Amino acid sequence: MTSSSDVLTGVCGISRRPVRRGGGRRATNREVGDTGGVSDPYQPPQPDEPTPPENPQPGQPQPGYPPAGYPPPYAPDPPGKVMGIVGFVLAFVFAPAGIVVSALALSDSKKVGYDNVLGKWGLWLSIIFTSIGVLLVIGYLVFFIAVFGTMGTEMTVSSGVLSGV
Repeated sequence: MTSSSDVLTGVCGISRRPVRRGGGRRATNREVGDTGGVSDPYQPPQPDEPTPPENPQPGQPQPGYPPAGYPPPYAPDPPGKVMGIVGFVLAFVFAPAGIVVSALALSDSKKVGYDNVLGKWGLWLSIIFTSIGVLLVIGYLVFFIAVFGTMGTEMTVSSGVLSGV
């Protein structure tokens, strides 16, 4: 009858034959770590790291935390990204302010080489909406001057002569 350890050694490829090591001591393959050429592909390689001390000295970094002076573990947003978003929103709310904020966002982003797409869209939409607003104001002024500008002076025609009354 075969034992469970014989079945495992046959399945896993681990043998229990002794391996000769220095110092006169004999070790088995299991102690040496020899798996007979078969490695577990699902296990990541384990680095040889010393275990951290249980009570670090004052001034020493705590285990699991980066040492002081190192950057945070995440990358901060590039400059001008938030202002680009604000400029894009302002393009629809108050377009002249959108021009200013989007231009500042593009300027900050250009210094670090960041392609601020929302800043560009905010700038162009703000310019377009401001232009449309200016044209509408000019159109309303021309319309009101044309309609109400002639109301103060009535023109009458009497006996073929045009006279203002």
